[in-house]
Amino acid sequence: MRASQVFAVLLAVLIANVAAAQQGPPGTRIAGTVKSVDASKLVLATAKGDVTLTLTPQTRLLTSQAASVSDIQPGTYLGTSNQNGPAPDTGTATEVHLGDNGPNVNSPMNNSGLIMTNGHVTRVTQTAAGEEMDIDYGRAAKRHVVVPADTRVTKMVLIDASQLKPGVSVMAMTSTGPDGKPVANMVMIGDPAAK
Repeated sequence: MRASQVFAVLLAVLIANVAAAQQGPPGTRIAGTVKSVDASKLVLATAKGDVTLTLTPQTRLLTSQAASVSDIQPGTYLGTSNQNGPAPDTGTATEVHLGDNGPNVNSPMNNSGLIMTNGHVTRVTQTAAGEEMDIDYGRAAKRHVVVPADTRVTKMVLIDASQLKPGVSVMAMTSTGPDGKPVANMVMIGDPAAK
């Protein structure tokens, strides 16, 4: 699985969590390029044509920024793709994405032993192999993951609407408004495929 696919899977989990946190109905993910924007609407150019999304004060605007392995501390929520290790419930991180909170996940991403593990870090130790952490993914067992020094680590951060400009690639999670039109619950700025 390519890095952009891993990012997209982890982002989908984050998006689903944002929608659930807003207690709205499950929504639709829409990817496109900003065509125009004002205080109450966002027009995206998509592969299927232009789509107008309603923006509300509750719409969360996020972007992915570089983070450091030192940002991983006990209590941190994260999602990681990690390659199965020699011992049960162990792995080596290929990517780590820090977030506020989300669902607990520990499931295969493909048939080559790549696992997606999302949860809260319970313990972090610095070793010669890199940062080693235990992740509580909501089961009796925890997953032990080694994060080598060269592992890509990112975090989701809130941004303001001034960064929504024509030509910017975005992915939005939407729900249906009372008027039957799509409402943006969350807009993630940046093209995951380019990450």
